[in-house]
Amino acid sequence: MSGRSAGFRREDEEEAIKQRNDRIVSTVFLVFSCLVMIESVRLKLDDVREPGPGFLPFVLGLTLAVLSVIAFLVPDAQKKAAAFWDDWQKGRGIIAIFAGLIVYLALVRVLGFYIDTFLLMAFLLKMSGEKGFKRPLLVALITVGVTYLLFHRLLFIPFPAGFLGI
Repeated sequence: MSGRSAGFRREDEEEAIKQRNDRIVSTVFLVFSCLVMIESVRLKLDDVREPGPGFLPFVLGLTLAVLSVIAFLVPDAQKKAAAFWDDWQKGRGIIAIFAGLIVYLALVRVLGFYIDTFLLMAFLLKMSGEKGFKRPLLVALITVGVTYLLFHRLLFIPFPAGFLGI
């Protein structure tokens, strides 16, 4: 009986530690969001109809602040899996995704935005566990197509062209 109650105490202690860690992270994000909002005000917010350069960062900082306060007040009651740095198998995938994003940034001017984005989307879908190549390639193609139509054709926003001129 005492072994069982010790097990419950250990679970309660682990839950308390998890909630404390969640609150620490929420506080760090709240401080960061306040710093973003302060710097955004220095850039000039202007008006909603004609926003200044600080308007969007301010709104994003405010959103992060609200989410941080919610996460602080209502910590996640579910038991979560170990953090990725505690489980090397999970951490490897996250490190590979981060490396893929670095490679994407390095190659965007060489390959061009559309080719580079196509390759990144296919890579990210494969890293997320997609089996086969048909679906990741199709989703990557649709993503690039929608991006091209929206930004290039509709909004007239050019993206970097690579050595092929695409």
